[in-house]
Amino acid sequence: MIKGIEKLSEEQKDLMERVNKLHTQIVGNDYKPGMEIIETWIDENNIVCVRLKNGEWYHYTKNGEWY
Repeated sequence: MIKGIEKLSEEQKDLMERVNKLHTQIVGNDYKPGMEIIETWIDENNIVCVRLKNGEWYHYTKNGEWY
């Protein structure tokens, strides 16, 4: 279960899953296990944020980008 997912709309959940799939596809095989989302939230600018199993966190944008 992803902590905080209940606070996201269906559209935000879809965005999170879509961008995480892209993000996971581009990393090397050694990094893929750490790309699982363990927490999510919406920041003050209404952007979906995620914390990954590897401890890193990112903003996931509607354009399919992350930073």
